[in-house]
Amino acid sequence: MLRALVTAGVTAALLIGPAAPAPAATTSQVAGAYLQITADGVSTGPGFEGATHAFAALAAIYDVTGNPEQRRTADELLGYILAQRPTHMNTDIALQLLRSPYLQGDARLLSNLDRYLTSLLDLYATRPDTVLRSGDIRTLSGRAELLVGYARYLEQRSGDEARIQAADTAARAILDRVAALQYTRQEAVQLFRNDRYVGAFPHFVAGDDGNMGTWDVEHWAPAMLSLDQYAAVRALAVGYGRFHASTYNDAAAAGTRHLLGTTQIDPELVYAGAPAGFPLDGATYQIGEETGEHPYLITYGWSPNAIAQMGTALQAVRDNLVMVPQAPAWQASYWRGTPPRAVLAPGLFWLGLEEKVRYTHRFIEATQLPVGADFPWLDLERTTFPGTGDDPIRRDGWYDGSGRGAMSAVYSRLAMTGYVQAGGHDVDMLNRAAHWWERMVVRS
Repeated sequence: MLRALVTAGVTAALLIGPAAPAPAATTSQVAGAYLQITADGVSTGPGFEGATHAFAALAAIYDVTGNPEQRRTADELLGYILAQRPTHMNTDIALQLLRSPYLQGDARLLSNLDRYLTSLLDLYATRPDTVLRSGDIRTLSGRAELLVGYARYLEQRSGDEARIQAADTAARAILDRVAALQYTRQEAVQLFRNDRYVGAFPHFVAGDDGNMGTWDVEHWAPAMLSLDQYAAVRALAVGYGRFHASTYNDAAAAGTRHLLGTTQIDPELVYAGAPAGFPLDGATYQIGEETGEHPYLITYGWSPNAIAQMGTALQAVRDNLVMVPQAPAWQASYWRGTPPRAVLAPGLFWLGLEEKVRYTHRFIEATQLPVGADFPWLDLERTTFPGTGDDPIRRDGWYDGSGRGAMSAVYSRLAMTGYVQAGGHDVDMLNRAAHWWERMVVRS
C-alpha cells in the first residue's frame, strides 16, 4: 500500500520596509536510542544499537497501524542508522524487510539487502564449512530462512534465475545441516541424560553433531534455549514450504512438540543457576486453551519476547502445512510420548497450533504495562518487577520477564516484531507501544 506524505509548501512574500525576523524553527535530530531501562527506572546505553531496535520495532508497528507519526520517527531513525553505517544490514532486519511493505519501499535498504545476500552466497560458495559448521544454531537457521525468503523475493521481483538457484542451493544445504543436528531420543539420553531434548537442537553447530559449549544442560529444558529452538523450527517449516522435502517436515514437527501445551509444573525439576529455582519442563501435554509457553513462563517468568517469537515458529509450522509423521519408528525416535496419538492428525494438530498462536497474541496484549496490582507475577517471591509499570518511563512497554524488572530494547523489539510476524494486529495496543518506543529515542 502506498502512503503519501504531505509536506508543507513554502510561501513567498514581499517585504516592504523593515520587518522582524521570523522566530527560528526548533528542530531536533535523532542521536540514537536507549538500550535499556533498568529495574530502578534509569535509561541507559543511548546510541546506535538502541536505534536499530527502535527502528525495527516501529517499522513492524507501522506496517499494521499505518500511523504517519510512527512512520516519521522510523524514517528519522533510519536516517540516523544509515548516516552512521551506510551499508547497515543483518539477518534480522533482512528477514523483516522481506515481509515489510514499509521497509521494501526504501531503495537504500534494498541495495543493502542485495549486498548482504551477495556476501552470504559468496561465503557459502567459497567456504561452505564456515557457513555450515561454525557459530550457533540461530545464526545457521536464520541464514536458511533468509535464503528461502530471498529466493521467493527474487521470483517476484527480478526473476534472476541464476541467483535464485544459488539461494536455493545454499538454503537446502543449510536446512539439511539443521535437520541433521536435531536430537533423537537416544542422542538426548546419551548426551544429556535428559530426554526432554528429543526434537531439540544444539546451541553451537561446530563438529559433526554440534554441542552445548560449556553449558551443563542435564537439568535444563529446551525452554532455557528458547530462541535457538524457535529459529530452527521456523527455518525448517519455511524450508518445507518451499522445497516440500519430508526431512524438513519431520524435523519441524519434532521441534514443535515441546512448544505446544504445558500447564503443570514438576517442582522437583529446578535449575540451579540464576535466578534460583528457575522451573523446568515437567509438564504433560494439553491442547486447546493454554496458560503459558513452557512451565517456567506460567510461574514468574512471563517473558514476552520468548512468547512472541514462539508465535512466529508455530505460525510458520501452520502456514507451511507441516504434519506430524504417523510412522511408529519416527514417533519412537522423535516424540516424547506426548501428546497422545489422537491429537497428531493434521486437522487437530493445526487447530492446536492456531490456538497457541492466538494465545501468544493475547499474552503480549495482556502483559503490556501497566498491569493490575493483582497481576499474577507481581507478588511472587522470586520476582523483581518494580510495580505495575504505571509511570511515565515504563508505561506502554514490557518488563523483560524471567524475574527481571528491566526493560530491554532487544527483548522489546523481539516482542514487537514477533507479535506482528505471527499475525498480531491489535492497533490500539501497537499505538500505545509506539509511544514507549518514541520515548526511548534520544534527540539532540
